[in-house]
Amino acid sequence: MKKFFVFVLLIVAGYFIYDNFLKEVTPYQLTDAYNKQREGVSIEAPTVQPRDFGSYSGTIKNISDKTLNNIVINYLIDAQPASASIDKLAPGEEKKFVTNNVMLRHMEAAHHLKDVTYVEE
Repeated sequence: MKKFFVFVLLIVAGYFIYDNFLKEVTPYQLTDAYNKQREGVSIEAPTVQPRDFGSYSGTIKNISDKTLNNIVINYLIDAQPASASIDKLAPGEEKKFVTNNVMLRHMEAAHHLKDVTYVEE
């Protein structure tokens, strides 16, 4: 029983050390929304179907005590890259962003956050 108690204590201590000291903490808080727009068509248009475009918009907030520089937020929309750039975020600062539009090839295109790159000061 004593060995089991020591084993459980080691597991709890290891998790505590990992959670507080080793785990990488993201210094930003990202809130985003997927936007889909349909292009208007006219009778004289050479195509029968209107084109669809997708993009992301949202806000990013610096929740660390260091300044974040050269922030690039990368998304994949219908397997095509879409990105937004922010020059600088001071501690506690929040900024809005909008990615470039991507022409969609599918009606229900897959989309997700690829990564966020930054330089920490």
